Amino acid sequence: MNTFCRNIILAFIVTSMAACATGKNAFDKGDYETALNRAVKRLKSNPNNKKALEVLIEGYNYASQYHLTKIKEYGRSSDSFKWERIYSEYSLLNRYYRDIISCPACIDAVDPISYIDEQENAAFEAAEVQLALGKEELAFNTIETGRQAYGHFESALRFNNNIPGIDSLLSLALEMGTVRVLVEPIPVHSRNLELTNDYFANRMFEYFERFSQGRFVHFITGDEAFNYDIQPDHIITMEFDDFVLGQQLVEKETIKLERDSVKVGTFKDDEGVVHDVFGTVKADLVVYNKTLASQGVLNFEVRDAYSERVLVNRKFASEDVWTYQWANFNGDERALDRDELRLTRKEEIPPPNAQQLFGSFIDRIYDQAINQVTQLYRGSGI
Repeated sequence: MNTFCRNIILAFIVTSMAACATGKNAFDKGDYETALNRAVKRLKSNPNNKKALEVLIEGYNYASQYHLTKIKEYGRSSDSFKWERIYSEYSLLNRYYRDIISCPACIDAVDPISYIDEQENAAFEAAEVQLALGKEELAFNTIETGRQAYGHFESALRFNNNIPGIDSLLSLALEMGTVRVLVEPIPVHSRNLELTNDYFANRMFEYFERFSQGRFVHFITGDEAFNYDIQPDHIITMEFDDFVLGQQLVEKETIKLERDSVKVGTFKDDEGVVHDVFGTVKADLVVYNKTLASQGVLNFEVRDAYSERVLVNRKFASEDVWTYQWANFNGDERALDRDELRLTRKEEIPPPNAQQLFGSFIDRIYDQAINQVTQLYRGSGI
């Protein structure tokens, strides 16, 4: 490539970069917001940049006309949410105003107009619309409309955080939109074992408390329902059915071990020099593997408290196998590796008691139960 071509390409790149930096390209595409933003930034660093000044003057004029025209169109509309759109247009106009007055070179070029009062009025009107819609939803007095009302009241607060009585309305909407779920006591049925499920019940209620944060769902116990006269909407019933322990099983395996090149002695040669003697060492390793299986089922049901209609009915089955290994050996210890030696230093122990095994079984069931609850109530987020 000759020098002339390189210079042309270089000039083109420089010109393009300058156009981007001053906002000219964005202005030509009708992106007034980006154009003004780039022009202001360039004029702050280089007050005498002519291209940036041109973009600022033309851009602010076109942008103002564009947004004010949109505001008039929205004002004539019958759309319930027109004030939110009007608010957004005034918000952009006021952003241009703030950007320009923060740039001395920009103020000399254009005289920006503040629309703060107009924006605040649009925000007030938008909040009033959301407030009225929320009150309309409350009048239907259902869980779904309570949630809709809550959303409208929160939207109203985004436009006006000084609405009289809004806290009471939010509380009322939250109360109306919340599903109250009674969790019944969790019994354990086992043929021959005395078991308690406090561990599982505590974990479940810890999960319920975490899960209900920021959601339209409240999990309660029977005592809470009675003491505070709470009428539940749903009832969760969980019941461990027939948790059993299998037969303890001990399996024995004999492994013949050999290791070559092991020092087995020494000898002196004719000149009295001591030499190591290497050979093969052998041992019989006897490995014992003790297992005890436990298994059971959690019946999980959710039903409507008013109609007794069953919403969910699942059986979560799981099995847990406790295992333990130890070993002994006959022969030369040097035939064993480190892990095999570690096994020979262990002694036989009895299996955990039934309650401990039940705890291990519960850990596997817990995930299945909370996944079901999550799936059922995940759509109740605030």
